[in-house]
This record gives sequence, structure tokens and C-alpha cells, in this order.
Amino acid sequence: MRRFTDSLRNRTALAAAAAGLALTGVLAGGGAAEAAVSYIWSNSGGANVRSCANTGCGSYGYLGNGTGVSMKCRLDSQWVYPPSSNYASNRWFRVASPVGTGYVHSSLVAAQTSVPHC
Repeated sequence: MRRFTDSLRNRTALAAAAAGLALTGVLAGGGAAEAAVSYIWSNSGGANVRSCANTGCGSYGYLGNGTGVSMKCRLDSQWVYPPSSNYASNRWFRVASPVGTGYVHSSLVAAQTSVPHC
């Protein structure tokens, strides 16, 4: 019984520590509170992070599906008509990502958050 009690106490302490770290980030207004909740998702397997909001712009790098991004702002620019889709949009997001900060078309970002205009 003592082993069970010690194990339960250790798990409770770990959970409390994790919750405290998360709360610290939220209260501080930085870092952890701005963690990437949005991510890349595409039928083709990923997306380019571009230097401007246009498919003709250079790419800083390619992000595979599931890669987290932090949405910074939104911009209406070039219209994109994704293949095999009824979705067309001119909305692009400026995102911070593992390959740098740049633009990704809105059709390629899942779990979008509300962001201001760039």
C-alpha cells in the first residue's frame, strides 16, 4: 500500500508542477502562452513558408504535415484555388515556424487562431 501511495503522491506532484509551469507562461504573457497550436495540414503532405504572400515568392523551407506554427497576423493577397477542393481564398497567414517567419496560405493551416491584420 505504501508503494501505491508514494506513486500517487509523485504523480500528483508532477501534475501540479506541469500545471504551475503552464500557468506561469499564461500569466507572464509570453513563451508558453504563445506556443504553437496551429499546424500545417495539406493533402500534398506539407507547405512552403514563403517570403511574401504569393506562390511566386521564394520559400524559406518546407514544413511537413503536423508541424506546429505560431500565427502572427493575416493578409489578403493572391487568390489560391487548391486542387480537388471547393475552397478558394486570398487569405495568407504570417507564421513563425521552425524554418523561419514567413507566409503560408490559409488552406494549409489547421487549427487556426484569431490574429490581427498584418
